[in-house]
Amino acid sequence: MVVIAAAVFLGAFLLFLVQPLIGRIIVPWFGGGAPVWTASLVFFQTALLAGYGYSAFVVRRLPPRGQAALHLVLLAASLLTIPLAPDPSWKPTDTAMPAPRILALLATSIGPTYLLLAAGGPLLQAWLARRGRVPWRLFALSNLASLAALLAYPFLVEPWLGLTVQRWVWSLAYAAYAVLVASLAWQAWREGPAPAVAIAAGDGDPPPATADDPPGDDEDGAPWLWIVLAAVPSALLIAVSEYLTRDVAPMPLLWIPPLVLYLATFVIWFDGNLPYYRPMWLAAAGMAIIAMALAMTAHSLTYKLVPNLLIYCTGLFLVTLFCHGDLMALRPPPSRLGGYYLCIAAGGAIGGAVVGLLFPLVLPNAFDLEIVLAVSGALLILRSVSLGHLWLIIAGSALGSGAIAFAGWAGWQRYDNTRDDLAITRNFYGTLRVMEGNEDTPDAYRELVHGTIAHGFQMTAPDKRRWAVGYYRNESGVARALHALPAGPHRVGIVGLGTGGLAAHCRAGDTYRFYDINPAVEVLARKYFTFLADAPGKIDIVMGDARLSLEREAPQNYDVLAVDAFSGDAVPLHLLTLEAIDVYLKHLAPGGVLAMHVSNKFLDLPPVLERAAQARGLAVVLTRDLDTNGSIISDWVLLSRNASVLDSPSVRSIAVPIATRPEWRPWTDDHVDLLQVLN
Repeated sequence: MVVIAAAVFLGAFLLFLVQPLIGRIIVPWFGGGAPVWTASLVFFQTALLAGYGYSAFVVRRLPPRGQAALHLVLLAASLLTIPLAPDPSWKPTDTAMPAPRILALLATSIGPTYLLLAAGGPLLQAWLARRGRVPWRLFALSNLASLAALLAYPFLVEPWLGLTVQRWVWSLAYAAYAVLVASLAWQAWREGPAPAVAIAAGDGDPPPATADDPPGDDEDGAPWLWIVLAAVPSALLIAVSEYLTRDVAPMPLLWIPPLVLYLATFVIWFDGNLPYYRPMWLAAAGMAIIAMALAMTAHSLTYKLVPNLLIYCTGLFLVTLFCHGDLMALRPPPSRLGGYYLCIAAGGAIGGAVVGLLFPLVLPNAFDLEIVLAVSGALLILRSVSLGHLWLIIAGSALGSGAIAFAGWAGWQRYDNTRDDLAITRNFYGTLRVMEGNEDTPDAYRELVHGTIAHGFQMTAPDKRRWAVGYYRNESGVARALHALPAGPHRVGIVGLGTGGLAAHCRAGDTYRFYDINPAVEVLARKYFTFLADAPGKIDIVMGDARLSLEREAPQNYDVLAVDAFSGDAVPLHLLTLEAIDVYLKHLAPGGVLAMHVSNKFLDLPPVLERAAQARGLAVVLTRDLDTNGSIISDWVLLSRNASVLDSPSVRSIAVPIATRPEWRPWTDDHVDLLQVLN
């Protein structure tokens, strides 16, 4: 039992540790945004389903020795795939939506190994059940290991180990896991067919559902019901995570608390120490759905991180406790263990795929959370029927109906708040909106918003539409760097198109070359804004990941290269490493200026760039543009090989000190420490 428990724990730990590890490797290849992680999560859920499917198949179709022999062969073959090293040839070379490429990359790199890790838990539990032991507590143990890996990566692994070391450590740990499981498989093969053994109750078996759950009301849990009870919390997990990072605070690592609570519910129920009382948990889930729906319509909570985090994480936790509690209460006999885990994995994959892949394709606006909350309310009505007593059925159905009504109201509020927008478009990279403000006044403007973050605006009056405004106004650091250039035609590169607002500084003879990964941005910039069309110089637009495009291009000899790429409010981290700085320097003229836009609510990025400047022998200055009230409009870090270029009076007049961090290591593609820069 101890050896099997150790194998289950190690396998689950490696299963979840590899997810952020592989994400750190491939996210920079596809733009560095949160949607890449969402697509990866869908793959991992699908691969988990495949692993559980393999386990269920071999347990049902093969004799014990056949199971052991097949698993031994596959484990040996999987060792040929390590060390973990995704093929760089998967880096995108076109502007096609990257989700299919991400899924294919993961399938060919980590897929087979991940499948065997996923299969290990249920397969080892099935072998344990053959010996007459109830394996349910091992399911709780595996989720505890997953939770531990999830917390270990950002707090213990990433700050101390570079990616290369991480890959080797993980690969060696996987080899140890393979040896451990192989020894158990060899033992199972030697034992041969085991006689039927009656499984004793009480050995880690979770307590049954109590009060108001008539025996056999669900026929020990129909497979379709297992799938639904797993799909709803999975969909809610992704919907809540996206809502928090899109509409509340687009800060890194905000996906961790929801996922921690999601995994904790498996540990709570399958550890076997907490009784499950369906009416109580159904009522708690219903109130949680209503609270989340009401919070979505409360303007007083807009952009307030702490109360929103408490409301939505608590709500997710309670709804997931109800669903996973029902899953535990409806568990089948151990003889159906493989199919049970397979249904749980299928539900998780379905819920994740619907929200993570389908909704961005079919919903023009982000109604994801509202829809999932309504579906959760419908599930409450469905499960109320099993409560047995008429008044409980009526009360539960009323609560579920109320949850659906409040979720519908939240969806209507979103529609009502956005129906006057000039445009709403959604794709893999998120939701973009074009809005108007101060209509019918001399100060009328149009604004491009990604999630809740403004990505530029333009005055619409004919005599003002060439004005440089917002992050790029004449008082900003990037504008002062442009104005300090010697007379003559200039070449300017801009990473991040937005509205095309930096083209307001373009003059006759200049060449402004924009790089952007999202094709929808170019469509909106050309259709609803006129910065590009009004520019008297030459405008080029290069679609695709900017860093990859710059790596492939010949030196462009830019006088200024402005890096203004944001995913929501976050700068993609792969654009801040020493390797990225080297790419930028390749394209700068000898006296050119690299201007990095670092305006941010959550990350302290100037010290990172100062350390990079020191590592490359560059002059560096932080410029801060303030409004008349002293509020920050924009922060730009300017870097150059020529210190005198940054000594112009206009630049120095808005320079502010950088909080030097000599103890920080410069960021590289191999090492990024996100925790150290959190405000």
